[in-house]
Amino acid sequence: MMKKIAITAAALICMACAFAFAGCGEEEKKDGTRYTINASLDAENMTVSAEMDVHYVNGGESELDDLVFRLYPNAYREGAEYAPVPQSEIEEAYPNGISYGGISVESVSLNGGECSWEVGGEDEDALIVGTDGIAPGGSADVKMSFTLNLPETRNRFGYYDGAVNLGNWYPIAAMRSDDGWRSDPYFSYGDPFFSSVADYSVTFTVPEGWEVAGTGSVTATLGDGVTAYAFSADGVRDFALVASGEFVCTEREAGGVTVRYYSDGSDESGLDTACSAVETFTELFGEYPYDTLSVAVTPFIEGGMEYPSLVMISDVLGGDMKTEAIVHETAHQWWYAAVGSDQINEPWLDEGLTEYSTTLYYERNPELGVTSEERIADAMQSYVLFSDIYSENEGMGRMDRPLGSYSSPTDYAFHAYVKGELMFDSLRHIIGDDAFFGALRSYYAEYSGKIADSGCLIAEFEKSSGLGLVGFFGSWLTGSASVT
Repeated sequence: MMKKIAITAAALICMACAFAFAGCGEEEKKDGTRYTINASLDAENMTVSAEMDVHYVNGGESELDDLVFRLYPNAYREGAEYAPVPQSEIEEAYPNGISYGGISVESVSLNGGECSWEVGGEDEDALIVGTDGIAPGGSADVKMSFTLNLPETRNRFGYYDGAVNLGNWYPIAAMRSDDGWRSDPYFSYGDPFFSSVADYSVTFTVPEGWEVAGTGSVTATLGDGVTAYAFSADGVRDFALVASGEFVCTEREAGGVTVRYYSDGSDESGLDTACSAVETFTELFGEYPYDTLSVAVTPFIEGGMEYPSLVMISDVLGGDMKTEAIVHETAHQWWYAAVGSDQINEPWLDEGLTEYSTTLYYERNPELGVTSEERIADAMQSYVLFSDIYSENEGMGRMDRPLGSYSSPTDYAFHAYVKGELMFDSLRHIIGDDAFFGALRSYYAEYSGKIADSGCLIAEFEKSSGLGLVGFFGSWLTGSASVT
């Protein structure tokens, strides 16, 4: 039985409300920043040694007296203020007991000479490099060496059961706001990352016999008992790797995209799903943004994790759950990887849209036996039940919350994902398919390779539908919409 989503009549006819959107933020421009990384894995000690050159271009409007790089791996060190895993998931994340890791920066130079630098930040999560001033449009060349100590954990950073996950592993330039460099903590749930597009050339050396999945195109060179994988990726906002000595890699072309599937070889159906997802979302939203997509089945406590042209899928998933995870993370190639957003302050913007995109995938592929009506009904039933149980929680119903304000991973998931999906389905029924899909295609075309905010998305829906929709979005985001 299909249930419908009702919102108050006042929200439907409201052309403006007290909830104010800042409007669309400044468009991000590819400014020429480039990362060149040469790293190698010590598989016996589970460490990674690396040298990195960063050609940093100041794309802002003010002079920079310092450069700040985020050190996300330090969230895994002993004594970290912000743990990388919720307390409720500790045993699942560390089956063999708590294990610590982190990043040690050994040297830093600027423009070929010495410079002042220190590791600081609220949680030892920032590398601060002093400069003589970098003018707007100017650049600086930073060279550094660092070592990663990998924790034994089923997470996006670490190793477990012979596999190495390197998500958010290298010092990456922090984002800037009107108040200066962003210093958001590594929250234990959600995706506490925000970065700009850059070009990458990364060489990762592993023992011979290991396969490496990564962001971008790749070539491999054998020699002296090791294999060097050279990756190249332009215009991506992050770079990630997954390595294993047990990987079997299969690949296929899908709409001109090389899709690679890395697994233990026991079930290759994931390759079919990934290819189908690329083709479906290309038809719905626009051309896939990269030349390759790599899907790596690896130890991971969550269902999956997205990076540009690379997704991690948990090795415990099978059947329908694995299919859904692959589809969801592939949709993120459009919403997060290509169209960037602030995942810390507006997590619903990519997650809600990605979750609804997953529903659209099933709608366009009826042979899977899952209807969009069933998925929306299930989402609404579960959200209503969740709301009944947690109705006394402060802020209940609000989607316009940053990561750190959610009471639990469950609270976050039901608002960023589930309620976000319900909101987009309601909007589609109000404005119709032509306006809805037209807005998503124009949103993707306009902001691919840039940073978008909620105002950007709303503007595209208003333009496509000819309706004032600030009140509609405001009622959902602030929690005044009635979901029944």
